[in-house]
Amino acid sequence: MSTNSIRLQALQFSVAGLLKGPMGKTRTYELRLPISQVDQLDESFDVTGPLSGAVRFLRTGETVFTEVDASVQVHLECSRCLQAFDTEIDFEIKEEFHPSVDIGTGRVVTDLGDDDALIIDEQHVLDLSEVVRQAIILALPITPTCQDDCKGLCPTCGTNRNTKTCDCVDEVIDPRWDALSMLLELQDDES
Repeated sequence: MSTNSIRLQALQFSVAGLLKGPMGKTRTYELRLPISQVDQLDESFDVTGPLSGAVRFLRTGETVFTEVDASVQVHLECSRCLQAFDTEIDFEIKEEFHPSVDIGTGRVVTDLGDDDALIIDEQHVLDLSEVVRQAIILALPITPTCQDDCKGLCPTCGTNRNTKTCDCVDEVIDPRWDALSMLLELQDDES
């Protein structure tokens, strides 16, 4: 068995029984994927903890409404001090998946929408791999910081200000900004 098929099986769910049932029928599953399987989703993020959460499927008229509430621990680099750190990323997914084959008649469905990741295959298997991958990427912070009050690096000598203090003098502000500085001081005095 290839590693690709192992990864896919972890996020694949047979929804044939759900599609045969009445509208409004639900199924809920616990998600728990080991690091090795989550790591295979994408190389743009480095996973350091398992993916865990829950997935809920709801049979709607012609589709399966899917809700995922999960989290995964990833390894990032602080945008201020450049130190590596681990953080937990929480993400939610709310998507409608379209069956490619009508469960009752066996006919191929032609109106599937425009997103291939949201199609239930011919064997009535719903694959969450792509939507989970996208959700993790979208949940990653644009400018990750190791802590809210990270002091960053000294722009002069490069010292990590979280661990050491340096003797560098902060840059002198361009005199063209003096008028703005005076306005800000006046505003502070009035407060």
